[in-house]
Amino acid sequence: MAIMGRFASSGRRLFCLGFLLTISLNCQGFLSGKTVSPGSRQRVRPCEAMPEAMPEERKFSNERLRAETEDPFAKVKVALFGFLTAGAGVGLLFILPRLLGTLLGAPRASPLEKVLTDLGINFAAMIFLGFLTYQEWNGESVRSQAKEEGALIARLPVQVNLNGKDVDVKLSDLRNGRQLLPRRPVICIGNEQFCLDCIDASDKVGEAMARCDFLLIPVLSTTNGRTAISEAAKGKSFVALPKDSEDWQLLQEIQLAQVRSQGLDEATGQAIIVKKNGRVGTRFLGVPDWNSLTQEVDARVQIGLDTDNI
Repeated sequence: MAIMGRFASSGRRLFCLGFLLTISLNCQGFLSGKTVSPGSRQRVRPCEAMPEAMPEERKFSNERLRAETEDPFAKVKVALFGFLTAGAGVGLLFILPRLLGTLLGAPRASPLEKVLTDLGINFAAMIFLGFLTYQEWNGESVRSQAKEEGALIARLPVQVNLNGKDVDVKLSDLRNGRQLLPRRPVICIGNEQFCLDCIDASDKVGEAMARCDFLLIPVLSTTNGRTAISEAAKGKSFVALPKDSEDWQLLQEIQLAQVRSQGLDEATGQAIIVKKNGRVGTRFLGVPDWNSLTQEVDARVQIGLDTDNI
């Protein structure tokens, strides 16, 4: 019984250790997630994993390796919390014989109140640490997927109008700190009518679109309509056309998987707003409200707020 008591004490120490580690990790921001301010449009939440139809070679891509390199302790934290959860579970198992001995009136058995307290502490520790393990594992998956998607968006090729000339660039060339003028790409994915509606709506505030560095990229989800889209984009410096690339198809597959996983209408066009720093700012369904978007940027400029990272 004395040995079992020592194991129960070890379980309590593991719980205290896990609690202190949790506080320290939260203070350093390891468990914090990125939030997006709510809006009036129906937003699409980032999915927690890549689509099931992702090719096998994509599971071991350079982007995934790069994501793991940027956060090398992610799996260590998952393993640590998992170990603490297992330790609390072992402590719980060793308390059960003590409880049985107390209930049966064994010699030198611990008081029932003390045994129940130890049982409750270990049970709560196991549940709490198990929850943290799941949260960290889930958060690591989301962060990894977001970094992969960011790398995918960075290498997407487009044809943009610069000083009256059509130039082929990648979206990474339009980030802050690059040689070209930094832009805010807005990727609109949908059928021909949706893309035309996005272009027509943006043309009404064309001057503001250019002033606020927005760059509309209409991406057809069908094989028809390329000629109409090209004609509608002609002469508009704030509209760029996607170049043929498998990466555009992969992006559409990822977005479609996210929409389906959330039970949203996949027939509705999707919009992805990318910040000047290359990160995805938000995504939603429907034609963007260009007037509101440009007004928000103008308002930040007028009051002196940062506009390089939005």
